Amino acid sequence: MYIDLHNHLYGCLPPETLFRIGKNNPNPRWHLYLESYEKAYGIKIRPSTFFDDYSDIKEFSKLYHFKEKAPFLHFQAKFNLIIALVKFDEGEITEVSHDVVYSNSLEDVSYAEYRLMFGKEEPKESFYTKLMASLEGLKKGEESAKKAGKPIQAKLVMSLHRDLNFERHYDWMKNWMEKESLVRDGLVGIDFCHIEEGFPPKDKRSFFHSVNKDNKAEPKTALSILYHVGESFRDKTPFSAVRWIIESAENGAHRLGHALALGIDSDYFLGEERTELVSETKDQIEHELMFYDEITTYGPFYAKEELELKRKEIKTKPDSEILTIPFDETQSQYLHTFQNYAMSKIAKTNVVIECCPSSNLYIGMLESHIDHPITRFLQNDVKITIGSDDPGLFGTTMEEEYQHAHTAGVSEKDLELIRSDSLDYRSTKLSGRDLD
Repeated sequence: MYIDLHNHLYGCLPPETLFRIGKNNPNPRWHLYLESYEKAYGIKIRPSTFFDDYSDIKEFSKLYHFKEKAPFLHFQAKFNLIIALVKFDEGEITEVSHDVVYSNSLEDVSYAEYRLMFGKEEPKESFYTKLMASLEGLKKGEESAKKAGKPIQAKLVMSLHRDLNFERHYDWMKNWMEKESLVRDGLVGIDFCHIEEGFPPKDKRSFFHSVNKDNKAEPKTALSILYHVGESFRDKTPFSAVRWIIESAENGAHRLGHALALGIDSDYFLGEERTELVSETKDQIEHELMFYDEITTYGPFYAKEELELKRKEIKTKPDSEILTIPFDETQSQYLHTFQNYAMSKIAKTNVVIECCPSSNLYIGMLESHIDHPITRFLQNDVKITIGSDDPGLFGTTMEEEYQHAHTAGVSEKDLELIRSDSLDYRSTKLSGRDLD
């Protein structure tokens, strides 16, 4: 049996289901898809003949599936097809929630947490009705699975937007949890996903502290904090990307999505030129100087005098200025050291890394599954779980994700440990709601 702690509800839709939903939708939201897809792939899609052009499900699957190594924006362009074709009304949300849970149960998933995101400006009333629709669908999915002899526990995690209204939406949900048993029992966490560039974890520090304070004060409605970080980081150096992972953990996140930057082979970045804001470089230097003695116990690193001189040189530069930083073999050595230091810090916390092999292969643009850092995480005692992310888009299952982890070098024994430990990493356990 599998425990899937990282997947997105609508990203679970197989191509056949999405095609049927789209064809029955009289008003697809094409404007949310066409431009992003053309920009990413250079192909114009004709809405007027779409369902004829892609009536062959194999052709539709090629359009829908994301099985190429490409940046996050390409992935988002593919995901936008889902957003365009679905109605996303209460009836559909209930149906999708039921069907996904039932389908997962048939694939030997015994516990899953499904992530769902509403619009930034979603009115309170429709936020509530859609939330209830999903929770009702998950419950119905559990009931159908039980009847089929495939029991599954299905929980909901609400994905909030990094930039707008996340505090308001959190307050709404906490209030509903107090009043509605369905919300209280079914909603177990909040998540921050989508594009991470431009949204440093330090901006969420006070919010995370407030959530964890609420968790201690009201354990019956405690919510885990899940945070996508270190997955896509084209706006900074890998050093800063690793620091973002440390900050996310120290801010109080319970599970971190992907966190590839933490353990990916440092040689992966050789020959690149990275750009980042002066403000990022300042934060990175301050971190390296503050923890210099600890960092240098893990291997070769910059001389302290070099860091102090660099801090002095950029002190007067405006935070919004862009720096260009080449990545050479020396940088690779130092990054390896910084990663080892960071993993040691992460291992000393209760934070869990959510590894999603297929997603990481394609969006992380790894050469092969062997390049996944999952074995390095294990060697450094970092707690991990394996998730499917968007199995409909990636055309995968939890069984296949475990096989990919095995291909990456994880032994059968360690896979069994990951499988058994994952139940202890469920949101209600990490947030303090379940004490057993």
